[in-house]
Order: sequence, then C-alpha cells, then structure tokens
Amino acid sequence: MVIGSVAGIAKKSMGEYAFIAVAVMAVGNASGRIVAGILSDKIGRVNTLMIMLVFQALLMFSAIWVVGGNNGGAILVTLLATFMGFNYGTNLSLFPSFAKDYWGATHYGMNYGILFSAWGIGAFVLVKLSAAITVKTGGVATSFAAAGILLLIGAMIARTLTPPKVADDVVVPVTEAELAVEQARN
Repeated sequence: MVIGSVAGIAKKSMGEYAFIAVAVMAVGNASGRIVAGILSDKIGRVNTLMIMLVFQALLMFSAIWVVGGNNGGAILVTLLATFMGFNYGTNLSLFPSFAKDYWGATHYGMNYGILFSAWGIGAFVLVKLSAAITVKTGGVATSFAAAGILLLIGAMIARTLTPPKVADDVVVPVTEAELAVEQARN
C-alpha cells in the first residue's frame, strides 16, 4: 500500500525531488533489516514483531494526518516513508527467522517460500483493496485507518505465539577419542 505509493505521495509536497523520499525509504528498509535482526536476538522474535507491528500501526494512523490532511511537508513525508520502509525491512529479517524457529531446517526453503508468497499475495490483494477504498471514499484516510487496525490485530495475534520447544543440546562425538571420553563420563 505504501511502498508503491511513496513517489506519488511525495510528489505532492516535493515535486521533482520526490525521488529523495523513495531513496531515503530504501535506506530505512535496509536499516530495518539490520535493527530487527539485532533486536530479535536480544528480546526475541515475537517481542520484536509486536513492537514493529504497533509502530507501523502508529505510522499508518499518522499518515492519515500527514497525507490525508494535506499536512505533508517534504520533511514529514520523507520521515514517514523512511520509518514505513524501516518496518517493511524488519519483516524481511524476522520472517526467515520465524520460519526456521517454528518449522525447523527441514524443508526450510519450501516453508519460507510459502510464508513469503503469502505475504506477497496479501500485499497484492490489500493494495487493490486500498485503491478501491481510496476511489470510493475520495481519500486515503480509510485505507490508512484500516491498515492501522489490521496491524494492531496482527500485534495481538503475534502476542499469542508460543516459543517453539527446543530440544536439549546433544553432543555427538565425531572421533573415537571423543567417544571414549563420552563413555567414560557415563
């Protein structure tokens, strides 16, 4: 909804310099991948996902004022685009980790492929829905509000995720000497 619309949104306040908002959004996207990876290793993937979903919801609600209310000066539009890009990037860091954590390494490629495809289908459908809502209502406020609400619902659903059960570490001896040491311990 936002990624493909940033240039058009920015053009209203930045004119021919709208490309700057798109470029800075790409930097935000890359930064989101790195920050989310670090954060998820420190506070957990579910907590990171919940924080990012709530932050993105707040950005969607802010977009109603910035974009829908014609309060979108160049700096506000660029900041909004940057932070939305940041959150978009967090998904690209969190989703592969979730796929491995919850479904393991066996068939990881297929599982992540299905997850990523579902995300893409959701984006495609919701972009079309957002465009239809914008045409019907004559503005973007309803689309941004609906997206914000869906993000908050997503955060509540994420809160219900339970961490996967991790098997105890098993040391597998690789040499006869290690096997002898292991047998001596038992």
